[in-house]
Amino acid sequence: MMQPIKPESFRDLVSSGAVKSATIRGQKGGYAVLACVGMQQRPLGTRTGAVRLFSTADTAIKLLRGLGVYHAKLDMTHYEAGSLRPARPDIARKNREANAALEHDRWFRDQVVSTKAKIERGEMRLIPHDEFWDGIEAYARELVAKRDVDNKAVKGKAPASHRKAG
Repeated sequence: MMQPIKPESFRDLVSSGAVKSATIRGQKGGYAVLACVGMQQRPLGTRTGAVRLFSTADTAIKLLRGLGVYHAKLDMTHYEAGSLRPARPDIARKNREANAALEHDRWFRDQVVSTKAKIERGEMRLIPHDEFWDGIEAYARELVAKRDVDNKAVKGKAPASHRKAG
């Protein structure tokens, strides 16, 4: 294959009308874009000078449309399915965590909106701060009292090893 065209040069060639046609060529793991400049076919490259590969024909089409190339051929003769890049489980995990955080945020916001609507309709009331904490403290006292009663009941029983078989 010939020397790749850097993205800036490709953009300039398209805008000047020097690119007569383009071909999206399938190959192992993806697609390359070939530009017909004069009598030569040259691949679109990266800024570093390597041939740019697209994981799907759709991404190559979007790039060509964005540059103003509206007619292109698709050659899938040598296309082989594959991946251009190795899997990134760390990125996948971060994406799952970000999606979970977004979902929780949506849920929380829905809860706030729902509660505000119930308050406005009179289906729910706001509990004043002191009343709320008085209720919490009373509940805590009940739990402590229940625990103390249960502990006394347990202490009053003989261990199972000392009980007589009945």
